[in-house]
Amino acid sequence: MRGGKGLALLLIGLVAIVPGPARAQAIGEVTVDELVARALADNPDLKAARLEVEASAGRLQQAGLRPNPMLELGGQKALSPDNNLTVGVSLPLDLNGRKEGRVGVAEQEIETRRRQVAERERQVRAEVRMKAGELLAAQRNLQVTDELLGVNRNALEVVGTRVRQGAAPSLDEGLQLVEVNRLDASRQLAQSRVEIAGLQLKLLAGMAPDAPLALKGELALAPLALDRADATQRAVSDRPDLAVARAEAAMAAAMVRKEQAEGRWDATINVGYQRQDFGFALNGLTASGTQRPIQDVFHYFGGGVSIVLPVRNRNEGNVAAATAATRAAERRVEFAMLTVQQEVGAAFTQYEAARRSLEIYERGVRDVSRRNLDVIRQAYQLGRGSLLDVIAEQRRFIEVENGYTDALKQVYDAAVGIERAAGTLAR
Repeated sequence: MRGGKGLALLLIGLVAIVPGPARAQAIGEVTVDELVARALADNPDLKAARLEVEASAGRLQQAGLRPNPMLELGGQKALSPDNNLTVGVSLPLDLNGRKEGRVGVAEQEIETRRRQVAERERQVRAEVRMKAGELLAAQRNLQVTDELLGVNRNALEVVGTRVRQGAAPSLDEGLQLVEVNRLDASRQLAQSRVEIAGLQLKLLAGMAPDAPLALKGELALAPLALDRADATQRAVSDRPDLAVARAEAAMAAAMVRKEQAEGRWDATINVGYQRQDFGFALNGLTASGTQRPIQDVFHYFGGGVSIVLPVRNRNEGNVAAATAATRAAERRVEFAMLTVQQEVGAAFTQYEAARRSLEIYERGVRDVSRRNLDVIRQAYQLGRGSLLDVIAEQRRFIEVENGYTDALKQVYDAAVGIERAAGTLAR
């Protein structure tokens, strides 16, 4: 009943189901780095952010334009033949740094938008790598389940043959059938996780849901190229979100200068022409003594200057509001700097803990699990154990492999977290 050599030969495959690092490359396969590059080029959210930079460039162009002159036309017509026509032009001078204030705010706005695009690119890179790690982990779990399912289906055929030959109890066939069905159900869930992760990754990369995607690579990563001190220094100097905070502080300071300029005096030049056709219902004498109506056309040219005198309103309220906003922006820069340092430290702490956990799995868990399954198999082969023992040990082996996948993903995620925190590639 327990000495079936054919079943033992099938069960030996249970100790060799760990996915190998090398496999044939499928058509259309892409690496994680290639997906990141595609996401940076095609992600719709990033495209929208870049268009906002173009919009800011348009506002910068508008800020540099001077106010338009104003043409004024007027006329009067009396019940008599008298009439009056006036033409005037007003030209605002836009004095005392008003244009410079507008341009300064617009320049800082476009710089802020550019920094925001860089920050969104940083987030997209991390999101793509995180989701790619999730997909790679799901693919690894699916591969383990597929190989186990194949081994157990073959074992079910062998056990069924032995039961019909009377060499094994019918209970063994039932136990093996339950295990096959359980693995088949697990495979369906694992397959759905692969598909969902793939759809989410396509969204980040700007791909259509029905576009083919075959991700190649492994969860294992190369050692970090940065230590904690270098990563912290690079994050403080280069991280885009910190640059965004600094740009917003600079824009707030530019807004103060703009509001101060709006509170200073300004002037408008006015020039005009007046044509007046005027007379009386009387006749007068000319120099030669003849009579003619008292009626004539008069032409007037004039000019003037209108000056805004900031006596009652120096724009004090807006200046005070902009000054307070500047101080708030400076405090946000300080907070952002502290946050960056904390995130880098936390990312390295998580990475170091994940590496230690992975090393324990590699040295003291997976090897022991393989040996345990091999011992149980050999005991079953020698008739000293039952198929139920083999199945139970196999389930523990699956748990260990899934745990190892989780450990690999934790290290992968922690490395991506360091890249996100440092604002640059950490490998």
